[in-house]
Amino acid sequence: MSDWQAIFSIARRWLIVLVGGLSAGLALYFGSLFLKDKIQVELSAVQAADNALQTSLAGKQTDLNNLQDDIDRFTVLRQQGLVGKADRAGWIEQLLASHRRSGLPDTLSYALQVPKPLAQQGGAADPAAPQVDAAPGAATGPQFYDLNMELSNIQEEELLALLRDYQAQVNGRFRVNACTLSGRSDIGLSAHCTLRFFTVPDGPTKPPAQ
Repeated sequence: MSDWQAIFSIARRWLIVLVGGLSAGLALYFGSLFLKDKIQVELSAVQAADNALQTSLAGKQTDLNNLQDDIDRFTVLRQQGLVGKADRAGWIEQLLASHRRSGLPDTLSYALQVPKPLAQQGGAADPAAPQVDAAPGAATGPQFYDLNMELSNIQEEELLALLRDYQAQVNGRFRVNACTLSGRSDIGLSAHCTLRFFTVPDGPTKPPAQ
């Protein structure tokens, strides 16, 4: 074998090795590009799913916060006597207690009327109506109760002080629906007032009868 043939044989072997190396390098290069694109697609899908989960979680957290706020407001209203069973006996007891604390003459008379649906709310009830002590039937919706009270030999300031004390102490929400002052004399005047309490049952309401 001549020297050129030997050199050519060696060069051919190295050329084959070089071509094989280049082929392997190209395969790795294009393979890495393919894997990179695939990983990028999968990463984008994972990020989109994560964003969706974060959005869902934020929405659920907002709903939870709103629900907690509603529960807190409901608890406050229940504590104030607006929601739940009407404390009819407590209203009368606190009126008598407020009257005793006021030191006013023992001229107080009162009459707590039967409950009525809030939709029927109208003018003041008749102060001369008889007192009703029987417990009302099961409430089926928002109701109001008129507590009629009469006082004589009283001054306007004393009446206001009595109402403020009663409002601060009573377990219930009411408004002064009507108040008439008459018979002014040297020892005072007569007051005829209607205090309107409101309650909302905390159970499911019944649909009206058809």
